Amino acid sequence: QAQAPRGRGSRGGLRRTHARCAPAGPASAQMASAVPPNFSWVVPSKLAGLAMPRQPAHYQYMHEHGIRHLVSLTERSPPYHDTCPGIKLHRLRIQDFCAPSLEQIKRFLQIVEDAGTKGEAVAVHCMLGFGRTGTMLACYLVKTQRLTGVDAIHEIRRIRPGAIETHEQEKAVIQFHHHIK
Repeated sequence: QAQAPRGRGSRGGLRRTHARCAPAGPASAQMASAVPPNFSWVVPSKLAGLAMPRQPAHYQYMHEHGIRHLVSLTERSPPYHDTCPGIKLHRLRIQDFCAPSLEQIKRFLQIVEDAGTKGEAVAVHCMLGFGRTGTMLACYLVKTQRLTGVDAIHEIRRIRPGAIETHEQEKAVIQFHHHIK
């Protein structure tokens, strides 16, 4: 069986070349999936948070659950991201324990909105899935649920205990709320 071409798009993300998460052939049919570390849905079948996926089986799990976009908030690319051309990688590099810029928040929200119009789910990760990930997820709730920054932080921490690790990250969510009021 011929293998579908894999390559990088013009923006460094993966091109979606086919809808499976492994090279075509008998091995891909047997590929098991595994729940990625610290994975949870914030909006079921639409938006999830997780720690950095570290195995091809993590990408398989995401793909099986309708995730077609992975937003990476880490400074380095997640390993094995090229094993799943059915998931497009978006890079928004944020230093560990730091908060995203307003531009990065807006870009993240645009990715989620664009995916939603196509009925595609998005997952967002940082190293452990707490600080940067929680900050972006809280900003999503501020925008879509019209929550205050404080209420969005509490809701994300309810769903994902330990989320949003620093005062700077809390401040980014609260400032984002004031920005869109």
